[in-house]
Amino acid sequence: MKFRSIKYFFSEAFTGVIRNRLMSIASIGTVAACIFIIAISYCALTNVNYMLQQIEESIGIAIFLDDGLNSEKILEINDELTDIDHVESVSYISPDDALKDLKESWDAEEILAGFDETNNPLSSSFEILLDDISYQSEVVSKIEQIDGVRNIRSSDTETQFLVRISNFLSIFGIALIVVLAAISVVIITNTIKLSVFTRRTEISIMKYVGATDWFIRWPFVIEGIIIGIVGAAIPIIIAWPLYNKLVDVIYQHIPMLTTIVSFKFGIDIFSVLLPVSLLFGALLGVVGSTISLRKHLNV
Repeated sequence: MKFRSIKYFFSEAFTGVIRNRLMSIASIGTVAACIFIIAISYCALTNVNYMLQQIEESIGIAIFLDDGLNSEKILEINDELTDIDHVESVSYISPDDALKDLKESWDAEEILAGFDETNNPLSSSFEILLDDISYQSEVVSKIEQIDGVRNIRSSDTETQFLVRISNFLSIFGIALIVVLAAISVVIITNTIKLSVFTRRTEISIMKYVGATDWFIRWPFVIEGIIIGIVGAAIPIIIAWPLYNKLVDVIYQHIPMLTTIVSFKFGIDIFSVLLPVSLLFGALLGVVGSTISLRKHLNV
């Protein structure tokens, strides 16, 4: 393709955007709203999943055994726990180790001074970690069936709450993207149609003198891409600093949150979101311009 042709395509594309500036602004605004909501949904979903990963790494299931079990029975329980699906690791904690950890974590050597190896109220236990905490309920149900297990301590309520949020955000986000993408395509299509309509006579003449469909189509495709990319860039430029500011505010007002979970850095989210959004915006422009030209190229 000749440089002169490329220059012509871009010149005509920018002329079309300026000529129909009101519809172009409406198209850019619609794409921007679509991308902004996508950005919000992605930030929320990414952070929920990130928190779930942190919980997976820090919170396990504690399994307390009946008193008086011999070492052979404890090894048998260990094997049964290991064989359960989604159990990543199994750690045995003896009563002595449990008492030592309790004294250290509570910093209560004096209060618990009367308890020692011969006078220890704690029982043997296991702590297990899962490869996916969304299966916590299923794993707990299987553990309850193991003979010798006295009690189970898990964070099933909190885990299921986060899993439900993650699933809801996934479904809701996809539905929003589909609806807003459709609206964006319709408005971009109408914008390009205005450009096509004002140049309909010129397009007909170009067709009759032998211009190819793509030679005619390129300025309008580029016009759609310009609208889509600008509409995608604006919300990302706005959302990135807003996200960083919001995370800072949350940390300032809820400092104890940092001891439990943390949010993803803005660079980690938007380094993925920016190119994807620009590509998505450009794709919306291509689809809209292609639809709007179909009728006028059939001369």
